[in-house]
Amino acid sequence: MCNQVSTPAAAGAAAASQQGGCPVQHDAKKAAPEGCPVQHDSPKKIEGCPVQHDKKPTAACAMAGGCPVVKDGETESEVYNVYGQRIDPTNMMPYNPNQEPNDEQRYPLPQDRVQSTIPKGGTEGTWLYPSEQMFFNALRRKGKGEDVHEGDVRAIVSIHNNMNERAWAQVEHYEKVCHPELEGSKLLKFCGRPDKLTPIAWVKKVLGYGEPFDRHDWTVLRSDNTQVRYVIDYYFDDDKSAQDEVPELHSADKVKSISMYARPAVDSIGALIDRIKFPVVAFINDRKDPDITARSALVEHAQGEKDAPEPLSVKEVEQTFAKVKDTCKNCMVEVKTCSNEVQCSQAAMALQLCMGRIICPPQAAAFTKALDGGDEAAVEAAFDAMNSSLEQFQERSASAMQEQAVRESLSKK
Repeated sequence: MCNQVSTPAAAGAAAASQQGGCPVQHDAKKAAPEGCPVQHDSPKKIEGCPVQHDKKPTAACAMAGGCPVVKDGETESEVYNVYGQRIDPTNMMPYNPNQEPNDEQRYPLPQDRVQSTIPKGGTEGTWLYPSEQMFFNALRRKGKGEDVHEGDVRAIVSIHNNMNERAWAQVEHYEKVCHPELEGSKLLKFCGRPDKLTPIAWVKKVLGYGEPFDRHDWTVLRSDNTQVRYVIDYYFDDDKSAQDEVPELHSADKVKSISMYARPAVDSIGALIDRIKFPVVAFINDRKDPDITARSALVEHAQGEKDAPEPLSVKEVEQTFAKVKDTCKNCMVEVKTCSNEVQCSQAAMALQLCMGRIICPPQAAAFTKALDGGDEAAVEAAFDAMNSSLEQFQERSASAMQEQAVRESLSKK
């Protein structure tokens, strides 16, 4: 947020705000001062949401969107994907994940990310799951999301995250049975190899038991700094799919149609010994299957104390958006056609104020009054209040449109 607003510029903005339709100084020649409380980034409009979004750097489906796929022979040297994005070798995903709405997207998707309970190798933290927007973009980028409706993404991401938590519970259980002397293990890196069958999966296929729909290779870092590769086969049972429910992060049995089998890859004598030792030691010590629900205790549930705002209806969102497009159309043109920082700053402020007069009139009026008064602290406080109201409306409208997307998706099934 800015630290300084010059009185001449503030007064100029106030005078411009009195013009009909678009409160912009169209003939302004003076440069805007540093610290002006304006969004300088060119805003990007999402259809269905009348609020600016600052542009940022740029079952099988559930597993496909979040897990990177590698080809045999690929190395871990610095690499870039076909979009020119540098790839993180620990998960084979871009260092700066794409949170921008897809060009073909009709409804907004949440950009918040869920923290896993899977310890991340080399850190004291845990892995972070992709947001719904990131997951949707990944599906489209891989050519696997043509039939995925925005209303389906929340359930798909929930299944994806739950599958990873269940898989890690199996890996952790294996480690505790075979190496109880070690303090704990962490997931160092991972990749997907859906086109390469493991030996056990190949045998099952030959015997007519079907093949897995996906395979993951996870590199686990033990507390003694040794690394071991685990392979995980994922199987789908269509007969049980009707019993599936959208899972919580640590639900044990809500996704009955998907099962998995995790075990160390036989890359060494030690791994072979673990494979032989695991069933024997587990039976002798009566070590039951991993209890994934116990992992929920590791998740901190921070409860917000602020009151939840009244929900918006889709009709309210659409009507407000239509009014914004009609009333603020000149401002939107100015934002799109501005050619320098001065013009873009003025255009962005004008668009914010124009939308504020429709979405949060009291806050917009207070901002205009503060501009007239020329008090820097008052201008900054009033702008913060108006911007906060616009952001809150954006969140409420996004929730309404997401619910509409879910209803639309369900009506087509």
